[in-house]
Amino acid sequence: MKEYFRGFFTGACLTFSAFLFIASSNKNLGNIVVSSITIAPGEEGGGFIKCFNKEGYETAYLGTAEDGVGLLGIHNNEGKQIVYLGSGDIGSGFLQIYNKNGEKNIYIGSGIQSGGSIQSFNNDGKQTSFLGTAGNGVGVLGIHNSTGKQICYLGTSAYGSGFLNINNKNGEASCYLGSGKDNRGGHLQTFNSNGYLTSYIGSSRSKAGIIDLNNEFGLKVCKIGSIYDKPNYEGDGAIMLYDKSGDFGWSVDGKIR
Repeated sequence: MKEYFRGFFTGACLTFSAFLFIASSNKNLGNIVVSSITIAPGEEGGGFIKCFNKEGYETAYLGTAEDGVGLLGIHNNEGKQIVYLGSGDIGSGFLQIYNKNGEKNIYIGSGIQSGGSIQSFNNDGKQTSFLGTAGNGVGVLGIHNSTGKQICYLGTSAYGSGFLNINNKNGEASCYLGSGKDNRGGHLQTFNSNGYLTSYIGSSRSKAGIIDLNNEFGLKVCKIGSIYDKPNYEGDGAIMLYDKSGDFGWSVDGKIR
């Protein structure tokens, strides 16, 4: 009888131990209901929560990055990160959105210039647009071509006036429309492919209308406008021509004699 009881007790202990071993080897704890969870830093850094799909790809990450800031990362079904929400190197918040291949397409947040911005990128990683705050605290809109060269810039100058810059495919200035730094008024300027100013139409220093035409080297060859520079020209229309070196050659005014 004593031997029978000893065998029964031993078998029960082995069975209970087997249940404990199976429970400890099963990492899936099923559904857990709690009021709160506090995740403390471990030996390898900050705490985090990761989610995976059936194929074993990571689908989400919530926790602390290597530099000690918080972040939320969302991945697609192939494990490619498509959304990143977190804190940048300078302590500001930002949101990045990626395409299905994990390449950045959109950036929303605060940049190194201490102002908010929205930036877009094509599938080659080239920036295609910028809407936000420039380094001097003014609003700007920049449009880029497929190679990342800025071809259009709309914004506020350092003098507080608005302007529009149009560039060629290489990012070099072709046209300027806006107000000058001396507050003379609005004007339009054009440039050739070598960067030389070829024309000016707008307001003169005397606040009258004027047209300047230059040769291929940016030297003035023709001026048409209302002239105030000399006592004999007090608001009368005039045309002046210059030689190829920019030296004065001929003029006529519209004064009735």
